[in-house]
Amino acid sequence: MSGLWIVFPPWIFAVIISFIGQWGRFRFAGSSMASESVSGGRSWLSDWSTILITNLVFLSLVPISLLSVIGVLLPFSGARAGLSLGLLAFVFGSVPARLFDATETGWDRALWMILIDLLRVGGAMAIVGYLVT
Repeated sequence: MSGLWIVFPPWIFAVIISFIGQWGRFRFAGSSMASESVSGGRSWLSDWSTILITNLVFLSLVPISLLSVIGVLLPFSGARAGLSLGLLAFVFGSVPARLFDATETGWDRALWMILIDLLRVGGAMAIVGYLVT
């Protein structure tokens, strides 16, 4: 698969998982987050433009460019190459940030966001790896 069509599947997957994560965070957070969203005038769907743009850039365009350039240097090919890069980004990027925020947001919300980050980054990168090779 080549051309512009390679951008859409990982992007759509990442956006769907991001909205599931936002919905779950809002749903399972209880009254504290509900009162924040009412007082701030924002709901769990209010950040849709930010979710669309960041997922497009960081989970579709950048991984496609990276895997197309250095894909031949990796010991894996296909979805395994994408998944290995996704797990690397997840372990060294998302997990430390979520663990540092756990004292402020609570462990239940931090663990939920770690799971969503793993699904989003790992899944999108695996799709990218599969489509690039």
